[in-house]
Amino acid sequence: MILTNTLNPSIDISYQVESLEIGAVHRPTQMIKNAGGKGINVTKVLNDLGADVTATGYLGGANGQWIQTQLEQRNIQLQFIDIEGNTRQCIAINDGEHQTEILQAGPEVSEASQALYLKQLTDIAHQYKVVTISGSTPKLINQSKTAYMIKILNTLTNSYNIVDIDGQSLKGILGQCAHIHAIKPNQSEFEDLVHQKKLSHQDIIKILKTNQLFKEVDVFVTLGSEGAIIKLKQSIYKATLPNINAVNPVGSGDATVAGIAYSVEHDLDPVTTIQTALACGTSNAMQAATGKIIQQEVDDLIKKVGVEKLG
Repeated sequence: MILTNTLNPSIDISYQVESLEIGAVHRPTQMIKNAGGKGINVTKVLNDLGADVTATGYLGGANGQWIQTQLEQRNIQLQFIDIEGNTRQCIAINDGEHQTEILQAGPEVSEASQALYLKQLTDIAHQYKVVTISGSTPKLINQSKTAYMIKILNTLTNSYNIVDIDGQSLKGILGQCAHIHAIKPNQSEFEDLVHQKKLSHQDIIKILKTNQLFKEVDVFVTLGSEGAIIKLKQSIYKATLPNINAVNPVGSGDATVAGIAYSVEHDLDPVTTIQTALACGTSNAMQAATGKIIQQEVDDLIKKVGVEKLG
């Protein structure tokens, strides 16, 4: 079983426009409304894969109720904590060349809700083989985000924990907490973690082999259309992707996390794990909706993801 954590879910609204001009009136050619937030995207992809998944996090207000209804319609098991504030909305505007995003910060979470969330995790964590923690953290009353994330991870002592949060937050906990088993930074986030810029692929490989920060952690460094560089246990792999017609890349990293979680849950070998994870990310990029894959497409893409073991 897999548990996903989304501390700051959102209703994601995407507008397609012919061209974006500051100060002008725009009439979108397409509008898509999704239950979103990175962890929700992970949840939806796992559901598409047929995984036994439970979603938890914070939901509040009319927006929170809308997200809950969307997930219930997919028969996803939910363990969300209800909070007083209204779950956020996030807007993406795509003109075919660029995507502009407007991301609300999210509601405040009271000390009582924080405590309830930790108690619930403590009570249910033993049921899950894999746990994912994804996305931003909302404002926590009288609590630092780093300290709270460490408290969450300290309840997850028996599961394989995949953490996909922003670089600054990840930097604050990586090395401080023994209960992180996998991370999935993109190249920019990876560079933030190691305080270096403009890294070549060879640089990334060398850092993964030598930097003590990653000694006990599986690392998927995604490189967009160039594939990924992966460290699983003590082995390094380079993966390449097939050429595709990308429609909407938003959520592809989340789909990749879902693929990792699914693979670990099913004890897949390292090469198949990499192929499955990247096939999920690629399939998501081929859809208009975020956090969406097509199973048959994933099965076909798995065969086309190249994986080379480098040592």
